Amino acid sequence: MTATPLLALHQAANALLTDEAAWRTPASYGDAASEHLACRESAIVVDLSHRGCLRFSGPDTGEFLHRMLSNRVKELKPGEGVYNTFLTRQGKFISDMYMYKGDTYILASVAPGMAVTLAEEIDSFIIMDQVEVANETETSFCIGLFGPDAREIIPKSGMGDPSPEEHGHTTSGNMIIAREIWTGEDGYLLIGPRGEAESIWRTLLEAGAKPAGVTAFDSLTLEAGVPLFGKDMTSAVNPMQAGLEEKAVDFDKGCYIGQEVIAKIKYLGQINRGLVGLRVNGKITPEAGASVYSDEKSIGSITRSAWCPTVGAVLAFSYLPRARMEPGSEVKVDCRGDEAKATVESLPFYRKESEVIQ
Repeated sequence: MTATPLLALHQAANALLTDEAAWRTPASYGDAASEHLACRESAIVVDLSHRGCLRFSGPDTGEFLHRMLSNRVKELKPGEGVYNTFLTRQGKFISDMYMYKGDTYILASVAPGMAVTLAEEIDSFIIMDQVEVANETETSFCIGLFGPDAREIIPKSGMGDPSPEEHGHTTSGNMIIAREIWTGEDGYLLIGPRGEAESIWRTLLEAGAKPAGVTAFDSLTLEAGVPLFGKDMTSAVNPMQAGLEEKAVDFDKGCYIGQEVIAKIKYLGQINRGLVGLRVNGKITPEAGASVYSDEKSIGSITRSAWCPTVGAVLAFSYLPRARMEPGSEVKVDCRGDEAKATVESLPFYRKESEVIQ
């Protein structure tokens, strides 16, 4: 079990701990619903140090990654970023990643537990290219700052003015601060050397942010319609099925691994099933893997569900056949032995009506 660099602070605050991808990290600080609502009303900090961190460097980095990944890389300028996916030749996921271009490197934040796999897979394609891949997961920290007050907290904490662009980033000392709106509110990902984690965490709390755990992070991203790799996206699906066509795929960039399959789906056919949002009747949350039924036949399973305080309902993600993906379609879900009705809804479930969300 790997310990987050903030574990001692979490324990001192009596956080309820859980295991995420073999990391010990806070589930909550006693009231996940209040932590969720704090993100909608002010700002929260979440320890996301269990996310992987890869650093790509070398003179051929941009060109090489551009050939490997589904979205543009080589045109990135320092301070810019992009959401990307690395696929198999069959167009299925190996992993997604959030990439940030520095002066001499590209930093990638990847899903928990995926850093080693992703580094090895990409490294296997490096033959003549001058590219190095370094796994910095255990020598760095990752903190999420989310909420309507997040943009004010960054300069209030002495970290300068953050980037206004999604995936855009600035630096503060040895740390990068990237704008990511995963919760449906304004938000930032702070990534830096492990030894500075406690100081940054305390500074953000002193500036007004409230601590939150991964339970609130799960319900917030669910409301915001943001699928998480390892939970809602796996090697069994492709980016088109996950609804990432506009976010993570550039159809004009040229060849990349899996490109032929993705292009055929786009131009010659369509997905046979895809990710949908479900509003589940009642207050019982179905377990991951619970069956979804239509006409007494199993047509899919739940990838993730949670009671979502802002919406005031149990929400879930599932991959359903194309014929059942239309908003308003009614299905049934196995809720821990009981059967509950559920309705397909358009994503996101929650949308902030604010100019800061672009």
